[in-house]
Amino acid sequence: MTGRSKKYENDKMEDIPDELNNGMTDDNSEAADAEEDKEKAEVKCPDNDKTALLEKEIMDYRDKLMRKAAEFENYKKRTSDEFVRLIDTANEDLMLSLLPVIDDLDRFMKNYNPELKAEGLKKGIDLIYDKFCSNLNNFGLNEIDCVGKDFDPALHDALLMVEKDGVQPNIVIDQHEKGYMLKNKVIRHSKVIVSK
Repeated sequence: MTGRSKKYENDKMEDIPDELNNGMTDDNSEAADAEEDKEKAEVKCPDNDKTALLEKEIMDYRDKLMRKAAEFENYKKRTSDEFVRLIDTANEDLMLSLLPVIDDLDRFMKNYNPELKAEGLKKGIDLIYDKFCSNLNNFGLNEIDCVGKDFDPALHDALLMVEKDGVQPNIVIDQHEKGYMLKNKVIRHSKVIVSK
Protein backbone atom coordinates (compact mmCIF):
# COMPACT_ATOMS: atom_id res chain seq x y z
CA MET A 1 0.00 0.00 0.00
CA THR A 2 1.18 3.50 -0.74
CA GLY A 3 1.05 6.37 1.70
CA ARG A 4 -2.63 6.95 1.02
CA SER A 5 -5.25 5.94 3.57
CA LYS A 6 -7.89 3.37 2.77
CA LYS A 7 -10.58 6.03 2.70
CA TYR A 8 -8.99 7.80 -0.29
CA GLU A 9 -7.55 4.69 -1.90
CA ASN A 10 -10.07 4.58 -4.75
CA ASP A 11 -10.03 8.37 -5.41
CA LYS A 12 -8.11 9.47 -8.42
CA MET A 13 -5.39 12.09 -8.29
CA GLU A 14 -7.33 14.22 -10.73
CA ASP A 15 -9.86 15.00 -8.03
CA ILE A 16 -7.31 16.93 -6.05
CA PRO A 17 -7.94 20.66 -6.40
CA ASP A 18 -5.75 22.48 -8.93
CA GLU A 19 -4.40 24.93 -6.38
CA LEU A 20 -2.87 22.08 -4.40
CA ASN A 21 -1.76 20.18 -7.48
CA ASN A 22 -0.03 23.31 -8.87
CA GLY A 23 1.70 23.89 -5.65
CA MET A 24 3.21 20.42 -5.68
CA THR A 25 4.23 19.89 -9.31
CA ASP A 26 4.98 23.34 -10.79
CA ASP A 27 8.12 24.21 -8.81
CA ASN A 28 10.33 22.85 -11.54
CA SER A 29 8.22 24.31 -14.39
CA GLU A 30 8.28 27.81 -12.85
CA ALA A 31 12.05 27.71 -12.71
CA ALA A 32 12.13 26.54 -16.33
CA ASP A 33 9.71 29.32 -17.39
CA ALA A 34 11.77 31.98 -15.58
CA GLU A 35 14.95 30.77 -17.29
CA GLU A 36 13.20 30.77 -20.67
CA ASP A 37 11.90 34.36 -20.09
CA LYS A 38 15.43 35.42 -19.15
CA GLU A 39 16.84 33.97 -22.40
CA LYS A 40 14.13 35.71 -24.44
CA ALA A 41 14.90 39.00 -22.72
CA GLU A 42 18.58 38.59 -23.56
CA VAL A 43 17.74 37.93 -27.21
CA LYS A 44 15.33 40.88 -27.42
CA CYS A 45 17.45 43.43 -25.51
CA PRO A 46 21.17 43.18 -26.33
CA ASP A 47 23.69 44.45 -23.84
CA ASN A 48 23.36 48.25 -23.25
CA ASP A 49 27.08 48.83 -23.88
CA LYS A 50 26.82 47.10 -27.24
CA THR A 51 23.79 49.19 -28.19
CA ALA A 52 25.50 52.43 -27.21
CA LEU A 53 28.59 51.44 -29.20
CA LEU A 54 26.53 50.65 -32.28
CA GLU A 55 24.58 53.91 -31.99
CA LYS A 56 27.84 55.86 -31.67
CA GLU A 57 29.21 54.10 -34.74
CA ILE A 58 26.02 54.90 -36.67
CA MET A 59 26.31 58.58 -35.70
CA ASP A 60 30.00 58.63 -36.74
CA TYR A 61 29.17 57.16 -40.15
CA ARG A 62 26.27 59.58 -40.54
CA ASP A 63 28.55 62.51 -39.67
CA LYS A 64 31.19 61.31 -42.17
CA LEU A 65 28.53 60.93 -44.86
CA MET A 66 27.22 64.46 -44.25
CA ARG A 67 30.77 65.88 -44.41
CA LYS A 68 31.51 64.05 -47.65
CA ALA A 69 28.24 65.29 -49.16
CA ALA A 70 29.10 68.89 -48.17
CA GLU A 71 32.64 68.53 -49.57
CA PHE A 72 31.23 67.19 -52.82
CA GLU A 73 28.80 70.13 -53.11
CA ASN A 74 31.68 72.58 -52.51
CA TYR A 75 33.79 70.75 -55.11
CA LYS A 76 30.96 71.02 -57.68
CA LYS A 77 30.57 74.76 -57.02
CA ARG A 78 34.34 75.34 -57.22
CA THR A 79 34.74 73.44 -60.50
CA SER A 80 31.68 75.16 -61.95
CA ASP A 81 33.10 78.61 -61.06
CA GLU A 82 36.51 77.68 -62.51
CA PHE A 83 34.86 76.44 -65.71
CA VAL A 84 32.93 79.70 -66.12
CA ARG A 85 36.14 81.70 -65.47
CA LEU A 86 38.02 79.64 -68.07
CA ILE A 87 35.33 80.26 -70.66
CA ASP A 88 35.27 83.99 -69.90
CA THR A 89 39.05 84.36 -70.37
CA ALA A 90 39.62 81.62 -72.99
CA ASN A 91 40.65 84.23 -75.57
CA GLU A 92 43.19 85.94 -73.33
CA ASP A 93 46.23 84.74 -75.31
CA LEU A 94 44.62 85.83 -78.58
CA MET A 95 43.87 89.25 -77.18
CA LEU A 96 47.39 89.67 -75.84
CA SER A 97 48.84 88.79 -79.25
CA LEU A 98 46.63 91.40 -80.95
CA LEU A 99 47.38 94.24 -78.57
CA PRO A 100 50.67 95.25 -80.28
CA VAL A 101 48.69 95.79 -83.51
CA ILE A 102 46.41 98.20 -81.69
CA ASP A 103 49.48 99.93 -80.24
CA ASP A 104 51.00 100.36 -83.71
CA LEU A 105 47.78 101.74 -85.15
CA ASP A 106 47.50 104.03 -82.13
CA ARG A 107 51.02 105.39 -82.69
CA PHE A 108 50.32 105.97 -86.37
CA MET A 109 47.21 107.96 -85.57
CA LYS A 110 49.01 110.06 -82.95
CA ASN A 111 51.93 110.83 -85.28
CA TYR A 112 49.93 111.29 -88.46
CA ASN A 113 50.90 114.43 -90.33
CA PRO A 114 48.00 115.94 -92.32
CA GLU A 115 50.47 117.84 -94.52
CA LEU A 116 51.40 114.55 -96.20
CA LYS A 117 48.08 114.79 -98.06
CA ALA A 118 47.29 111.17 -97.50
CA GLU A 119 43.67 111.75 -96.54
CA GLY A 120 42.49 108.44 -98.06
CA LEU A 121 45.12 106.49 -96.14
CA LYS A 122 44.07 108.09 -92.87
CA LYS A 123 40.39 107.34 -93.49
CA GLY A 124 41.16 103.71 -94.34
CA ILE A 125 43.24 103.23 -91.23
CA ASP A 126 40.53 104.89 -89.13
CA LEU A 127 37.98 102.41 -90.49
CA ILE A 128 40.31 99.45 -89.84
CA TYR A 129 41.07 100.67 -86.35
CA ASP A 130 37.39 101.19 -85.48
CA LYS A 131 36.40 97.80 -86.86
CA PHE A 132 39.26 96.06 -85.08
CA CYS A 133 38.43 97.72 -81.73
CA SER A 134 34.71 96.95 -82.02
CA ASN A 135 35.48 93.27 -82.74
CA LEU A 136 37.69 93.11 -79.65
CA ASN A 137 34.99 94.86 -77.61
CA ASN A 138 32.52 92.17 -78.71
CA PHE A 139 34.84 89.57 -77.17
CA GLY A 140 34.89 91.47 -73.87
CA LEU A 141 38.10 93.49 -74.30
CA ASN A 142 37.80 97.03 -72.96
CA GLU A 143 40.32 99.83 -72.67
CA ILE A 144 41.06 101.10 -69.16
CA ASP A 145 40.21 104.79 -68.97
CA CYS A 146 42.82 106.39 -66.73
CA VAL A 147 43.88 109.97 -67.61
CA GLY A 148 42.57 112.39 -64.99
CA LYS A 149 41.62 109.58 -62.59
CA ASP A 150 43.17 108.52 -59.27
CA PHE A 151 46.17 106.22 -59.55
CA ASP A 152 45.09 102.61 -58.86
CA PRO A 153 47.87 99.99 -58.64
CA ALA A 154 45.34 97.30 -59.57
CA LEU A 155 44.86 99.01 -62.97
CA HIS A 156 47.98 101.12 -63.56
CA ASP A 157 51.77 100.81 -63.65
CA ALA A 158 53.43 104.11 -62.71
CA LEU A 159 56.42 104.92 -64.92
CA LEU A 160 57.12 108.39 -63.48
CA MET A 161 55.92 110.76 -60.81
CA VAL A 162 55.94 114.38 -61.95
CA GLU A 163 54.94 117.60 -60.24
CA LYS A 164 52.22 119.44 -62.12
CA ASP A 165 50.65 122.75 -61.11
CA GLY A 166 46.94 122.65 -60.30
CA VAL A 167 46.82 118.84 -60.07
CA GLN A 168 46.43 116.96 -56.80
CA PRO A 169 48.89 114.18 -55.90
CA ASN A 170 48.34 110.60 -57.18
CA ILE A 171 46.36 111.62 -60.26
CA VAL A 172 47.17 110.06 -63.64
CA ILE A 173 48.27 112.94 -65.87
CA ASP A 174 49.42 111.05 -68.95
CA GLN A 175 49.29 107.55 -70.42
CA HIS A 176 52.29 106.02 -72.16
CA GLU A 177 50.65 102.69 -73.04
CA LYS A 178 46.97 101.74 -72.79
CA GLY A 179 45.78 99.10 -70.35
CA TYR A 180 43.05 96.57 -71.12
CA MET A 181 40.53 94.43 -69.29
CA LEU A 182 39.06 91.17 -70.57
CA LYS A 183 35.59 90.93 -69.03
CA ASN A 184 36.43 91.93 -65.42
CA LYS A 185 40.07 90.82 -65.40
CA VAL A 186 42.99 93.17 -66.03
CA ILE A 187 45.16 91.54 -68.68
CA ARG A 188 47.47 94.53 -69.17
CA HIS A 189 48.02 97.44 -66.81
CA SER A 190 48.09 101.00 -68.14
CA LYS A 191 51.59 102.48 -68.13
CA VAL A 192 51.06 105.96 -66.77
CA ILE A 193 52.68 109.13 -65.45
CA VAL A 194 51.37 110.20 -62.04
CA SER A 195 51.36 113.58 -60.31
CA LYS A 196 53.36 114.10 -57.10
